[in-house]
Amino acid sequence: MTMSLPLPFVPELAARYGLQEAVMLAVVMELVGARQGSVVVDEKRFYRRAGISRQQQNDILAKLSKQGVVTIGATTNDMVNIHLQLDAQAIALSSEGVTQTPPMIPKARQPATGRPPKPSTLASQSGRNDELSRIFAEKEAQQAMQVVMHAEWQPSVNILRMLSQNMQISEAFSMGLKDEFVVYYMDKERRESPGGWDQKFLKWVKKEHVQKQTTTARAQQQTQSRNYAHNEEARYHAREKRQQLTDAVLDLGNTDW
Repeated sequence: MTMSLPLPFVPELAARYGLQEAVMLAVVMELVGARQGSVVVDEKRFYRRAGISRQQQNDILAKLSKQGVVTIGATTNDMVNIHLQLDAQAIALSSEGVTQTPPMIPKARQPATGRPPKPSTLASQSGRNDELSRIFAEKEAQQAMQVVMHAEWQPSVNILRMLSQNMQISEAFSMGLKDEFVVYYMDKERRESPGGWDQKFLKWVKKEHVQKQTTTARAQQQTQSRNYAHNEEARYHAREKRQQLTDAVLDLGNTDW
């Protein structure tokens, strides 16, 4: 399977529009190939790239659309038309990439004398930039590890051992559910890390095992109820027969028996 390259995150765009909006803008800029312009791409390719749910992406795109930054329009054959229009300030920021230049201080907070900011102010601004860079680096690392479900997927040995030893669920039972699990999540087109897929499989097997136990217990209870009813009926007929014999013996004048 071909892995997607990390997105070109820009901290300045996150500071201007928000963290999730910056991730979405990175996807759009990658597809458009510039900071402004239009492109028509496959719908699945577009929504798969950001690594978050389609509903989240639609909410983010709606916010960006209100700001006149991104416009998304559906076309035929499952394609979407993307139009990107970053303003001049955003274009200048994004063209520089990740920078160490601190953000501008609002005029209301600038010293009245016109003297440069104190060193402590610059240090705090630099610290905010470092924090943004750290957040983006962690996001890139997480996305680089995430993959969609595929037909050759296998649960890890540790997960199978945990199911067998800690939960008394046989490996044969667990692996018997693998194909159904794979097909279900291939249709979802969801992205997870290898450990994330293992945890989902663990929950899937536990749920199916509980359902099987419940079904088996219910069937046993129904069988026991039927057997009890049958036995009660047999005992009733036996009592009736004994009673008839007793009555016949006591009726000395009755020689029919």
